[in-house]
Amino acid sequence: AELINLAEQKQLVLYAGIKTAYSTAYSRMILLAKSGAIGDIVTIDATCTSLRETRFDDPDAMSHTWSSILGWGPNAMLPVFQLLGTDYTDKQIITRLSPESDKFDLFTQIHFIYPHAVATIRIGRGVKSEGELVIGGTKGYIYVPAPWWKLDYFECRYENPNDNRRYFYQLDGEGLRYEIVSFVKAISDKSIHYVSRDITASITGVIEDFMHGKDTTMI
Repeated sequence: AELINLAEQKQLVLYAGIKTAYSTAYSRMILLAKSGAIGDIVTIDATCTSLRETRFDDPDAMSHTWSSILGWGPNAMLPVFQLLGTDYTDKQIITRLSPESDKFDLFTQIHFIYPHAVATIRIGRGVKSEGELVIGGTKGYIYVPAPWWKLDYFECRYENPNDNRRYFYQLDGEGLRYEIVSFVKAISDKSIHYVSRDITASITGVIEDFMHGKDTTMI
């Protein structure tokens, strides 16, 4: 069988850790938001955080440890770019680096500004916060409770609580089997399934800007 080229392999590797992207509940939630069920999308807030002990004095351990932007950034940016697109007009990155390593961000917050919407992601490997996803629209909003990246349930909420709807979908494990199926299909027909190339490029571009300190403020 013909091997996929190096660029395609890198894209597949980048999304190997985003099991959320392939779960049934997540795809249904994205479709519902795009359908106009909550009106025009105006704001998105996505939070992904975890607390883990990091051995900054161990070079070998550090080489296998992902910082906040690398570990959580792709997860948090995915729904933003899938719902609002990748043509944001401006972004602002605010980050807090570890006092023990200037290459490890304990917490990072990124604001994306669009012509008619705004999105904020909060990611942290040294700061803990409520890991929820909220998509606000002109008619209502979608709420996904923590941890939203293990999505099997979400709600559409409206001004009149009687109109609220709850959606439940079975999630086997953490969604790894769905990801494997997509990965196999990507290899067999040499294409990227579900996550588009422009979103892949936008996520890596934001991470690259962070690495170079572009649009970044330290706190």
